[in-house]
Amino acid sequence: MLTNTQFYAGNVRRWHGYRAMWHSNDCIKGHQVRCTGLVYDFVQRPSVTLVEAARWHDQPEVILGDMPFTAKRDWPDLATAYDDAERVVIDRYNVPQPATDWERHVVKFVDRLDAYMMILEYAPDDLDLPDWVDANDVLYASCRSLAFDMDLMRAKMGD
Repeated sequence: MLTNTQFYAGNVRRWHGYRAMWHSNDCIKGHQVRCTGLVYDFVQRPSVTLVEAARWHDQPEVILGDMPFTAKRDWPDLATAYDDAERVVIDRYNVPQPATDWERHVVKFVDRLDAYMMILEYAPDDLDLPDWVDANDVLYASCRSLAFDMDLMRAKMGD
């Protein structure tokens, strides 16, 4: 595991590529903790592996930095190179990973849901923008495919 990086995770800012969120001062440390809480909200008796994977899923960003979604979307070659580097960091520092495909989908779900909830809190007018409308659709589809509580989902999404 990345020795003592839990202390540095508070220094890796999220949303630096999203002007409407600059004022949030969100960091990966808070994001990872919120994602862990969302795992407990949606999954009854989650495995230790799932909890640890959610808790540390962005920890490679302590070394690599946070790459905005729009950069990954607009420059796929850059995203592929970043993913390759992230795998090296994960392997080198033994960053906890989901044990199953289902757990991998859960971590991706809570990661996206936390981002959506941050926009809901800090920049709600942006939820009408195409990227966030698409995110809403993807999140509801993921919730259904994971067989999670739709009433809980509606509450988290502000619906």
